[in-house]
Amino acid sequence: MENLTEVRNSQGKLICRIDKPSKTIEIANKGYVTLISFCDNGNINVINKNKAE
Repeated sequence: MENLTEVRNSQGKLICRIDKPSKTIEIANKGYVTLISFCDNGNINVINKNKAE
C-alpha cells in the first residue's frame, strides 16, 4: 500500500490509514493490524494479523 492518508482524532492520535487507490483501510492497535478492503463487487474483505508477522 502506497499513498496512505492518515486519519487522526481531535487529540492528534493516529486512528487509521487509508489507501484510496486500493480502497483499503488499515487500523493498527495494540500489536494487531486490521485491513478492511472494499471490493468493486460490493464485498468487504477483513484481514486481522499480528503486527509482528
